[in-house]
Amino acid sequence: MNYNKLNTIAGWAVFAIATITYFMTIEPTTSFWDCGEYIATSVKLQVGHPPGAPFFQLMGNLFGQFAGSPENQALMVNALSALSSSFSILFLFWTITALSAKLLGGRENLDNAGIVAVLGAGAVGALAYTFSDSFWFSAVEGEVYAMSSFFTAVAFWAVLKWEQAVDTDPNANKWLLLIAYLVGLSVGVHILVFLTIPAIGMIYYFKKYPNPTRNGFIIANGASIAILGLVFAFIIPIVLKLFSTLEITFVNNFGLPFHSGTVAASLILVGAVVFGVLWTARKEKPLAQQAVLAVMLIVMGYSTFIILAIRSNANTPIDENNPEDAMSLLAYYNREQYGDWPILYGKSFNAPYDRTEPFDDGKPVYQKGFAVMKGPKQVTAFKLRSEAEAYVSENGGNLKIDAKYLMTDDKKASKPNYDPKYMGFFPRIWNDDPQYKQNYINIMGIKNPDAPISFAQHVKFFFQYQVGTMYFRYFMWNFSGRQNDAQHRGELTKGNWITGIPFIDSIRLGGQDNLPESWKNNPARNTYFMLPFLLGIFGLYYQYKKNNKDAWAVTLFFLLTGLAIVVYTNHKPYEPRERDYAFVGSFYAYAIWIGIGALGLWDTLRTKMSPMVASYLVVGVSMLAVPVRMAAENWDDHNRSNRYTARDIAKAYLDSCEPNAILFTNGDNDTFPLWYVQEVEGYRTDVRIVNLSLLNTDWYIDQQRRAAYDGEAVPFSFEWNQYVQGTRDVLYYRDLGVKGRWDVKDFVQFTKRDDAQVKFKTSGNKELPLYPQKKLRINIDKEAVFANGVVDVKDSASVVDYIDWNWKANVITKRDLMVIDLIANNNWERPIYFSITVGNNPKAYFWLNDYFRLEGMAYRFVPVYSPSNTQGIDYGKVDTDIMYDNLMNKFAYGNMELPDVYLDETNRRLSYNLRTIFGRLANELTKEGQNAKAVEVLDFAMEKMPAEKFGYNYFLFGIIDSYYRAGATEKARQLTNEFADFLDSELTYYEGLDRNDRKRMRNEWSTDLQFYQMLFRNIQMHDQENQQNFYQRYAAIAQSFQ
Repeated sequence: MNYNKLNTIAGWAVFAIATITYFMTIEPTTSFWDCGEYIATSVKLQVGHPPGAPFFQLMGNLFGQFAGSPENQALMVNALSALSSSFSILFLFWTITALSAKLLGGRENLDNAGIVAVLGAGAVGALAYTFSDSFWFSAVEGEVYAMSSFFTAVAFWAVLKWEQAVDTDPNANKWLLLIAYLVGLSVGVHILVFLTIPAIGMIYYFKKYPNPTRNGFIIANGASIAILGLVFAFIIPIVLKLFSTLEITFVNNFGLPFHSGTVAASLILVGAVVFGVLWTARKEKPLAQQAVLAVMLIVMGYSTFIILAIRSNANTPIDENNPEDAMSLLAYYNREQYGDWPILYGKSFNAPYDRTEPFDDGKPVYQKGFAVMKGPKQVTAFKLRSEAEAYVSENGGNLKIDAKYLMTDDKKASKPNYDPKYMGFFPRIWNDDPQYKQNYINIMGIKNPDAPISFAQHVKFFFQYQVGTMYFRYFMWNFSGRQNDAQHRGELTKGNWITGIPFIDSIRLGGQDNLPESWKNNPARNTYFMLPFLLGIFGLYYQYKKNNKDAWAVTLFFLLTGLAIVVYTNHKPYEPRERDYAFVGSFYAYAIWIGIGALGLWDTLRTKMSPMVASYLVVGVSMLAVPVRMAAENWDDHNRSNRYTARDIAKAYLDSCEPNAILFTNGDNDTFPLWYVQEVEGYRTDVRIVNLSLLNTDWYIDQQRRAAYDGEAVPFSFEWNQYVQGTRDVLYYRDLGVKGRWDVKDFVQFTKRDDAQVKFKTSGNKELPLYPQKKLRINIDKEAVFANGVVDVKDSASVVDYIDWNWKANVITKRDLMVIDLIANNNWERPIYFSITVGNNPKAYFWLNDYFRLEGMAYRFVPVYSPSNTQGIDYGKVDTDIMYDNLMNKFAYGNMELPDVYLDETNRRLSYNLRTIFGRLANELTKEGQNAKAVEVLDFAMEKMPAEKFGYNYFLFGIIDSYYRAGATEKARQLTNEFADFLDSELTYYEGLDRNDRKRMRNEWSTDLQFYQMLFRNIQMHDQENQQNFYQRYAAIAQSFQ
């Protein structure tokens, strides 16, 4: 057998299997979370969230050129992820075969049986990773992690190619230079590839020093990690810092035009590289020359970031953080928008401010602008030269315009300084957000939440939650089994890892007998009986036994892409979503050991039987036990084909709005898919989407003040110099004895003032803006209301004369001020909507919820008083005509009803909003006496969201109640009985647990009993003849939990 030829053929065969798998299961359109943003910014080369992914966007744009139609653009970007993933599998195969061949004395010493065993090992390991949970998830959607894995795979494979060639090829160092370029390029995708640098460094060290000493080993490890730090914390940021420093110096100090410092920095950078290459050549220092070339290639690779600045200067509709100059690009790369968090030293979650010096100064913020000067004094400033010129023309005098970088926020006393007693090493319990604080207390059983957290408590939380829950749980999902697709928040019944072996799983998760059918039938319940895990453990042992040098390099790879990320990210409890995708590099390294484990089994058996028979036997059994089992288990919950829910729900949000509307959203999933359908498919571009989370930033307000496509500018009345960062970031309430309500327009005018009367001084002598009145009034221009179709004239009696608006907070943030400004000055000319997912309390809706009208997936703000409860999303009045037309005629449902279309927890959760509004519409129709129409709506809801697929949960009660109210008693009974059957199955399981396990699951069975009680109350109200029978059914099961 020709090993090299077969190795090539087998690698491409494995690649073909991965490619076919991913293309068969790929999502045909956008997904939830960041995918909509990445697809939109790729297709039109716009600027996404920090720290950016310009190379991913370039490649996505290239793939999009072959789409043929706007609707296929998302599919092509998803295909980029699929191909990136299958190429990762190709290089993983060749990595495993290269390492495996070394364990058998080198590829030149392999006999036929050895060749089969080595290639089989590569196939087992590579295909195990192909079908692994986390990697497959990323492979079929338009996110950066698939391409990041590709760079990781190629970089590690390349150092093995260098190792093979260095003794015979004088140009072997080209592989090291390739790695440097890949590292640079990967910055434009994701920086995870940096974490392979120490493993690459150790392979280099072991090749150069085949007989390492202990001190040499320690120094090599330290040097490898130091190189990682050099690239991550110095080479990449220092170049941007050079550009930023020279830019502000040349413009502000030398009076040169904008970007002159950037040009100078570019010339210096090029000159330094040219000098370095020439000097090292003349001095005959080849290693130094290659080091210079490596740095040059890294910088060349991440020069893709220039694209972000270029596109930002074009003011694209999506232009997050507006990184159009060197300063803002540096802040963008450093993710300054998100703040920082402690890693090795910092505060605990309950740390009070230092009493003597509660705040330190932060780093000043500079923005490009045009100052209007009168002598040495700055009179005012503008973002655009045209605005400054207009001001000078209007005001005359001895005014001149100075183009420079303006210090918009001096950041004086802006950085919290905490009590030293609450500072410490390795702070893991650190986030002071109230929701996270309570979770820390619950997880750790903290008795005194005001006392300083000990080092031991931090370490315990690190291992218990950050390692155990946020890494090892994901690791075992991939190599042992997964309980279900519910998001884990500490429950024994949601999102845990399992083995599929009942007596093992029962130790951690309670008894595994009589599991409810709905649990066993969850598509994401995947069991591998720990076989991938055990094969990997054996591979780890075998590699250390046969070649501990390579084993240590793979271990470094495994640890730095796993536990090191855990240390760096310092996860808080609980994250908004599962974070397993961040650790796919670690799972990649483990897949190497899975493959080597198969080789180790063959090496063990070949002395006991024919080596060739052993090779086929081991490869066949390993293939069936690991990758085939994983593929069979994982296919149903990774198959996204024919799923269009994210796209269609996004369109439903937009179709809930009248033309030329302004729609307030808040999170990723009610914003990014909407960006996608507008930017890529050109759908309902007349609606202006305003994300409230971004509205606290000046750059986002700038963008909203510009028209985009068919959408008019959002009519904020504040000028740039009135909302720029450092100005009106937060307004503080001060009771100045103001009597009576303020007209909201007068309130806005008050907040625009800059005189001493609208400011107060802190104890540190810092001036801050204030507002003296919380009671506002919106006077209603009824002519405008009727003229703009906000309310029909026939309903004129329902329109109020004014809205009394009570601001129930002691601060007004920048976004609050912008919303108040819009409400004050819109005068009903533009329809204003809030998505139903903005929040679940009146504060999230700025206490306007009593003037909402539900028209679909959004509330419309109208001058009609409709008091509502404060629970869930049941705010305002329902417009049954508009709602019926939207839900029954306009909205599409993304094939969610089809039994073979898999909906994961995110898709189901977001679809529950639809189930709720169907119930509200039907309930309102029954109030209007339209019972037949209500039943039609409910039947349609159950057709699109059948209970057996979407579950029996809180969101079903509105459907059952509305069936009863509409007189469809039999349908209500049927649904009630099905719900009760579901509860019986779960409660029967809980009933069979021992006392300790039942106590651990108290929250779960208590919730089921509450649902049972809610069903019973419904029957008491609507179905009294069935009341006695149902009560007996409830009592029979409930008595076991007394």
